[in-house]
Amino acid sequence: MSTLAIEINDAGLVVADANDVRAVEPGYAVVERERILTGTEAQRHARLKPRATSNRFWSSLSLEPGSAGVDGVRNAAELAYAQLSDLWRRFASPGDEAILVVPGYYRPEQLGLLLGLAQECGMPVRAMVDAAVAASARPYPGRQLLYLDSGLHRVSATPLQQGEEVLAQGEQGLAAAGLASVLESLARRAAEVFVLATRFDPFHRAEAEQLLYDRLPGWLARLHAEEEVELDLPHEDGELRVRLQRAQWLGAAQGFYRAVAQLVAQSREPGRALVLQLSDRLATLPGLVGELARLDDTHIETLPPGHAARAVLAAELPPPPGAGQVKLLKRLPWRGAPVALPAAPERPVESARAEERPTHVVYRGVAYRVGQDGIVVGRAPVDGRRTIVVDDQAGGVSREHCEIVLRNGELMLYDLSRYGTFINEKKVPGEAALRRGDVIRVGSPGAHLQAVIVE
Repeated sequence: MSTLAIEINDAGLVVADANDVRAVEPGYAVVERERILTGTEAQRHARLKPRATSNRFWSSLSLEPGSAGVDGVRNAAELAYAQLSDLWRRFASPGDEAILVVPGYYRPEQLGLLLGLAQECGMPVRAMVDAAVAASARPYPGRQLLYLDSGLHRVSATPLQQGEEVLAQGEQGLAAAGLASVLESLARRAAEVFVLATRFDPFHRAEAEQLLYDRLPGWLARLHAEEEVELDLPHEDGELRVRLQRAQWLGAAQGFYRAVAQLVAQSREPGRALVLQLSDRLATLPGLVGELARLDDTHIETLPPGHAARAVLAAELPPPPGAGQVKLLKRLPWRGAPVALPAAPERPVESARAEERPTHVVYRGVAYRVGQDGIVVGRAPVDGRRTIVVDDQAGGVSREHCEIVLRNGELMLYDLSRYGTFINEKKVPGEAALRRGDVIRVGSPGAHLQAVIVE
């Protein structure tokens, strides 16, 4: 008897044993009459049969009628069962058991439904483990630890408490963004280049569109090392070839990268150095590691493929609470020695040099001079005070969010909110001196103001 770890992530369900990663398959399903294709085979038909394709059944796991998003099946759970049972049939042997590595955003009813599906597959489940806890095998003393991962439709950031064990403190996520959206942006950028260079639009023919998506991962892998790559697609009796610069890809993904950086900034503790554990699913996107490396006092650990599933197999799991009962584990013992990183320097509030001291803040093209009476930034006017009222569509903005005041010749920002204020995507620990060019963010995805000098 052996134990398989199965990580539930629609960007790539992972099956691993003690020796290796056995499979990584995307959470896709294509319904063909009475047959359901899943995984890689379904993904290769997704652009050919879009109305029969679903890739949301894991993120919206449910028994609700119509939750599958395609005709011919009753709900999302039916598609999830088809993929889970296929994986178990292919990789498990008689007597094997499973550890399910689950997303931190799954609700209790989704966890219960997942266990029911496993039972229908004939899969004995030893435990369910939070994905961030499964992936976090070693402590980093003196630093905050954060796990960052993405599925097709959600980016997740999970802060981890480091003590005798590792404990997940609660997932925060970008529910409207994931790998599916950023890959679609990159695919459309590639199609634009083909149109401009050859007048051929891959999106006008389903076969060409499917082939473009099939080749996209290989093109992205080359962009990690090359500033320009050649893209090729068959057309009529030959091949069409175009060249695409790395900067063009990064431009298409910039909005997604900025949102991910904001999520990390929102999740970190003020004044503490950060260790960011980055899943391979995000690390494969060219330029994202560089974008995240710009965050202050941040050390990035990129994790290998299948890491969470492999790492949980080395954990000493507690015994089940009772016969036939399965517990969700959000706490596990460490599986490796502490990692000693150089101590991060403390950064007290510093005075800006005279030539760096701004005089105004700019919001939506208007420069507001800041004096000793100060100016409040928030979502509503404040009686008796000068106020910059930010866009009410930005979530997480307090009525009086922050205050900017001239003190001893320099502009000081004071955070008044319960959500946090960010300067250059670093959370302000109460107060901070502003320098020329600093970008202030309030809310998420956020309203932005910039500190400038007006001569």
